[in-house]
Amino acid sequence: MKNNSLGSIVAPQDDEHKTTQESHEHSESDAGHEVAGHEKDAHDHDEHDEDDHDHVEDGDHDHDHDHDHDGHGHGGDSETATTDEWNDGVDLAMGYYLSPDSLIGHVQDSDHFELPAFPPWGEGMSKGKLSIPQISPYTDESPMMGENGSVWAYQKNDFVGPVTFQPTKFVVLELIGALIVAAIFIPYAKRIKSGNRPVGRFWNVIDVMVCYIRDEVAVPGIGSADAKRFLPFIWTIFFFVLTLNLLGMVPGLGAATGSISVTAALAISVFFVVMATGIKKMGFAGFVKAQAPHLDINPVVKIILVPMIWAIEVFGLFIKHAVLAVRLFANMFAGHLVVGVFIAFIGVTWHTSLIWGVGPAVIVATIAVNVLELLVAFIQAYVFAFLTSLFIGAAIHPH
Repeated sequence: MKNNSLGSIVAPQDDEHKTTQESHEHSESDAGHEVAGHEKDAHDHDEHDEDDHDHVEDGDHDHDHDHDHDGHGHGGDSETATTDEWNDGVDLAMGYYLSPDSLIGHVQDSDHFELPAFPPWGEGMSKGKLSIPQISPYTDESPMMGENGSVWAYQKNDFVGPVTFQPTKFVVLELIGALIVAAIFIPYAKRIKSGNRPVGRFWNVIDVMVCYIRDEVAVPGIGSADAKRFLPFIWTIFFFVLTLNLLGMVPGLGAATGSISVTAALAISVFFVVMATGIKKMGFAGFVKAQAPHLDINPVVKIILVPMIWAIEVFGLFIKHAVLAVRLFANMFAGHLVVGVFIAFIGVTWHTSLIWGVGPAVIVATIAVNVLELLVAFIQAYVFAFLTSLFIGAAIHPH
């Protein structure tokens, strides 16, 4: 639209210039003719030319004024277009960086690791991915379990996806976490077994943490007589959860403990240990009966209260293990989501002048939240191990 308007302005100017030039050439021709003998006509014609010249100059002046006015109008259109483009760019950035798919996608499980990619939209969306090899014969379209599953079919839903047994990002992180724990504690156990004291700052830190879990977590929760049998399990739970929490703070990896599937698997393993411990000590019937406390009350009232208390205790046995999974998941998921929102503000304001104020503020806030996340990583590992000890102790020592 602007080019057409500009062409419509320039074209009349060229026509006026040509008309003026032709009038000037015609005046010169008439002047030569007047020298040949038509002086009076030449005088009249010169006056007519002067009037035409004044008219042309007035027309050019008016046209220049109109052109200047139109130019001012086009400048306003350009300013409006620039504002619209700025708003469109911010809206596009907000739609990408602050969308649920972008924010939650960074903390959810996937079939690839994310790497830096620029620009963040368009062609760049297909970049920045390190795909994980898919080795299972089952896929989302042909799962082992799920909708149209080959083994067990159930209605498709968002909570329980198709079971394909394909390696994912969190599976790889769990494997890495297990290898890190093994690489640290196999040499540590050999050192302790041989009677050598841990030497060096790193081994001293490990030794302090091991002794703390033993003396302040396992023994108070399980009891000094039975704690020794469960110490390897408590240590494994603590250091494995701690390693996964710390791996989640590495950019591009993700927190495996920020997935309810991972924390649910850990809680289920604790549940089986608790059940096996109670059944082994009291037998199946004794363990089931022990869920209701002994009440020295009126027999009639006891007949009414004991079944109710037993049902509440059995229901609570499942609930407290479910809460064990949800607590770890919620804390790790929420912390990484907050960091993702802060960093998204940089992407939204990157191409605007607001970045000079938003950028430093986001950097300071992100550092503060990451320091808090580092503390939460240790606290949540401690809480998970401590509650595991309490649950095992409750199974060994019933009401």
